Amino acid sequence: MKLFRGLKKYIKEIVIVVLSLFVNVIGVLLIPRITVNIINIGVANTDTNYILKKGALMLLISVLSSVFMIISIYYSTHVAASFASDIREDMFRSIQDFPIKTYDKFGASSLIVRTTDDVRGVQELTRIGLRMMLRAPLMFIGGIIMALSTNLKLSSVFFVSLPITLVGIFLFTKKVIPLSKKSRTSLDELSEHFRAWLSGIRVIRAFNKEEFEEENFSKFNKNYSDVFKKTGDYAAIFAPFVGFVMNMTLVGIIYYGSNLILGNNMQVGDLIGFIQYANNIMLSFLFISMIIAQIPRAQASLDRINEILDIDEEKTVGGDLILDEIEKLEFKDVSFKYPNSQSYSLKNVSFVLNKGEKLGIIGSTGSGKTTLASLLVRFYDVDKGQILINGRDIKDYSLKSLRDSISYIEQKPRLIEGTVKSNVIMSSDTSFSDNALIDALNISQADFVFEKELGIGSEVVQRGRNFSGGQKQRISIARAVYKDASLFLIDDSFSALDFKTERKLREELLNKAADKLMILISQRARAIFEFDKILLLKNGELLGIGSHEYLKENEEEYREILESQDFSGGDIYGAQ
Repeated sequence: MKLFRGLKKYIKEIVIVVLSLFVNVIGVLLIPRITVNIINIGVANTDTNYILKKGALMLLISVLSSVFMIISIYYSTHVAASFASDIREDMFRSIQDFPIKTYDKFGASSLIVRTTDDVRGVQELTRIGLRMMLRAPLMFIGGIIMALSTNLKLSSVFFVSLPITLVGIFLFTKKVIPLSKKSRTSLDELSEHFRAWLSGIRVIRAFNKEEFEEENFSKFNKNYSDVFKKTGDYAAIFAPFVGFVMNMTLVGIIYYGSNLILGNNMQVGDLIGFIQYANNIMLSFLFISMIIAQIPRAQASLDRINEILDIDEEKTVGGDLILDEIEKLEFKDVSFKYPNSQSYSLKNVSFVLNKGEKLGIIGSTGSGKTTLASLLVRFYDVDKGQILINGRDIKDYSLKSLRDSISYIEQKPRLIEGTVKSNVIMSSDTSFSDNALIDALNISQADFVFEKELGIGSEVVQRGRNFSGGQKQRISIARAVYKDASLFLIDDSFSALDFKTERKLREELLNKAADKLMILISQRARAIFEFDKILLLKNGELLGIGSHEYLKENEEEYREILESQDFSGGDIYGAQ
């Protein structure tokens, strides 16, 4: 429940809610007392003036009680909505600091559900809790006091009904809490499957797999609905049970109260007032049962939210050094394996790259090329060895300054909903340079942008679906060029480009990064054969490093790559 410590900042509003509810409850409890006096005194003595005066007082109290109830509803809703907003902000910041391995562990669908549906559950509990959880005890205690003061003997009915209600609440809670936790997990699985289905809809249709996917989806959907049905079954028993106990309590009060009236031990007005107090007491229990019905689901949501917020020890932490420029990069016997993997993706990789040098990385699929890039931007940290920048361990530098020093282009281009301009500059800073932006697009061969009606202001829909693969790659490359960092890290980002465009783009990039470090990962030998060094990987192991001519002469694996691509080091089209 430490999450609710965040409510401290709303203590002023909470105090207003408490005071408003207190006044409202006093009003609600005074009305039955006035009713008793009207019947016992006004009606019994046919005193019209007394009845009118007390009736006017009842009306005034009812209006004031309603006004304070409105105030409590307004502020409790405000507090709940603001508190939920704070939680979402905290979760967003926490998720942004996740290392990739933690992000992979939770999965996108689970994180979305936690930041939306789970937070909404906590918001609802806070809203109901501030109103009912505070009002119900006040109503219960006040009702008991007023009932006892009205007739002590008749109050003995509660000694039977209240324990029975408490036992019912306990049994209901015990059954529903495990189901609520299971429902959250089932919703994660359903969301993950639905998200995967949406992302692969084209493939599914192309291979006529709609029926198979429907059956598969039905399994997850049925599992989720079964959990809710079971919860509903318990709720279907619990709600009538509480209603039955309330009704039997009223029957007991009327029966016992009638006998007291017949024995001249109680007045009719007292019985009517007592019934109203009994209703208030039992309604307070009903409110408590409603809150308890929300608690299991909210508790499951709280656990899942705290799971996100309480993983500080897993977050990637940078050092205090500020990296201004990368002048030397060195891998020293670097080894790395992914979480839960038995084998290393990189094994004892070593190389040195100095300012102005260009390094090409080549190897078959699964050789560890992208893994190496991920280590450089610290998506993951090495298991063995060291990565040194300017002679210092990469972990000594702050994450921000490290990543500011690297123009990274991922293997799969990712565009964010917005405009071409917002995707290239990746900043809300209004002091950007138009000339630098246009230059970056020209270098990346993204001339198609200027052919659009809105130019750099052209819309980019979610995930860049209104651009082709090659266009998305070129906008992603423009993003790195605009950043103009001291290290260009390009992960096989030319795969969707034709040879002619690739050659021109590569030449422009090399000119742009003439005095910088560049690492270009590619499966095409023609993309890197002119580089100062080429690093050859296979199954995570470094087979060799050197120039194109050196590797061609000394490494059989490299020669096989060249032969498979019909290339040995001529022009861009593969002439021998």
